[in-house]
Amino acid sequence: MAGSGILEDSIRSKEDLDQALQTLASMSEDREQCRAAGELVEMATFRSVVSQQRLLELGGLQILLAGMKKHLQDKELQILFCRILQHLSAQAAHELYEQDAWSVLKALLEAHGAEATVHQAVWQIFELIALMDEEARQFVIQDGAGQLAVTSLKTFRGPGDAGVQQACLAALQALLESPSAELCQAVAKNGGIAAIIGALADHRDNAQMQYWGQIVLAGL
Repeated sequence: MAGSGILEDSIRSKEDLDQALQTLASMSEDREQCRAAGELVEMATFRSVVSQQRLLELGGLQILLAGMKKHLQDKELQILFCRILQHLSAQAAHELYEQDAWSVLKALLEAHGAEATVHQAVWQIFELIALMDEEARQFVIQDGAGQLAVTSLKTFRGPGDAGVQQACLAALQALLESPSAELCQAVAKNGGIAAIIGALADHRDNAQMQYWGQIVLAGL
């Protein structure tokens, strides 16, 4: 009986995920409908690797990235979509690169230039993609990812911005998995070293900040 219940729950979850993806794929103008569908997908992909695989099989990456482009100015939906991509990044880093997720993430940084929560979400996804896939890492280095991470790091210097600063530092460390003079010079030229030292000074008692900052400085 217990096994039957688990199977029924699995089938129901699969059907719910499929329906939610269909809703997102329809590009509905109903924002609340999109939000509800996104929340269901986020919950499913957070809980289950099987759901992550199912989403990838159904073309879920393309659907999510298209939704992000459509709702580019909607902060709440973007953070929700970013959480889903973060759940997928560890096993689908190369697929995200192939689907040009980086272009969408760059557009988000530009569209929400003053929103720390959006920048934090973007750099958390980026870190995993760059860390897990060398081809993606090399491409984004050439496309100025290091400079953009430094720009975010310099932008958010408030007492409540430790989270986004840590995300920026972790992203820089992921890039330094493929160290090059070009990357280090680009980061330094954009004020990266001073920004990192500033972040460390701002958060002297934050162990995670000190860890990431010192690791990145050593890499540079």
